Amino acid sequence: MEFSNFYSDGQQEMVLDIITDLKSKGVDVETSLDLRTGDRMGSLVLRGRADFNPEKELRRLYKEVLGKDKASDVKSGEMVFSKTYDDNDKVMCSKIRLRLHNPEICQQHITNASIAASMGKTAGAISQIINGKYGASPTKHLHNIWGLIAPVELAKVVHANDGKKSDIIRIRYGDIPFVKTSLSNLMAIACNHARERRRFSVFAGTAGLGKSKSLAEYCRVHTDTILITGSEQTAGIQLVRELCSKLGLSSTSRQGLSALIDRIIYVLEDTDRLIILDEADKCKPNALDPLRTISDRARIGITLVGNNQLVDKLRSQERFELIASRVCFWPRPMGKLTIDDIQTLFLSISQNTLLLADNTENWWIWLHTRVEGNARELVENLLPHLLRFKDRKIDKLFVNEIFSTVLNKSAV
Repeated sequence: MEFSNFYSDGQQEMVLDIITDLKSKGVDVETSLDLRTGDRMGSLVLRGRADFNPEKELRRLYKEVLGKDKASDVKSGEMVFSKTYDDNDKVMCSKIRLRLHNPEICQQHITNASIAASMGKTAGAISQIINGKYGASPTKHLHNIWGLIAPVELAKVVHANDGKKSDIIRIRYGDIPFVKTSLSNLMAIACNHARERRRFSVFAGTAGLGKSKSLAEYCRVHTDTILITGSEQTAGIQLVRELCSKLGLSSTSRQGLSALIDRIIYVLEDTDRLIILDEADKCKPNALDPLRTISDRARIGITLVGNNQLVDKLRSQERFELIASRVCFWPRPMGKLTIDDIQTLFLSISQNTLLLADNTENWWIWLHTRVEGNARELVENLLPHLLRFKDRKIDKLFVNEIFSTVLNKSAV
């Protein structure tokens, strides 16, 4: 919650006390402040927008909402703290109370009870600690509470380039290790079917699941595989020349397309090699014509891989339809990785270095929903930020803070 410059720290605390009490009585504060206070000035003060010293109005509202017995606890707009609280503790209490009234925190239902569960305490004890009534020294507990709810931009960040040898796991595009998933297993089956049957196989899936990474690993293991990555500029002639290059064949501009195809067929005939065309959905329609001819005459398998649009093209566009009748393996397009895949990726890429507040099935189900079952969202977008924070437990609040602050996405 934001306040105008006319509010002292103590007056901000009074506003939070009033709003907390209204919420505990089931009042929808956002829509009912005007009705509850009965006047426009009271609503303005409780929204933190007063352009005058709100002391007098706050005292009236405090007595009206909380009662005279509680109003007597406030002196000159300041909280009454136990003698065990030093000045730093009082500041920390104010920070925590303000943070707990932040709309993003409220949307995620972060309460004294949820904080208590994370710390192994009761909700009543947490309430006493943050409201200045704890009988013993609250310093350690206050810092633990703040560690759970602190915004990402204020948390301690460990920098990889601080001049010292760093044990931070760096995740950079092109350097991410391969991790086996249900998708990579199914793609290997698709490739093996095409190789064994000497026909086409098709694998389609949502962007960011790890298709290209899985293909690279398959080719690493099966070294006789020929991998070509298509693009919007890939037509039949470009694809044939790329094949010639992969096979060590010359392909000068003087050589016609038919002659080049004949040379490719001569080299590949009955070799049981496999051609994989990644990003096949992006290629021009005539790009697949040479592959059809090569597969038929050389008797070798070909696997087409792409996003979900590949399925639509194979079923609706004339040139693609000629391929569809030759497909021997065509699983349903994959939209998301499994929950087990997300867990495996998280633990493998982070090398089990992240401290989880919750390692139950519910956490992994929630994380799968949070990253939409997408490997790229988890590995390239979320994990690099989580791995830059040391000694902080990873929980839903922290992950949502990353998405909200760094990735511009709302809480889940």
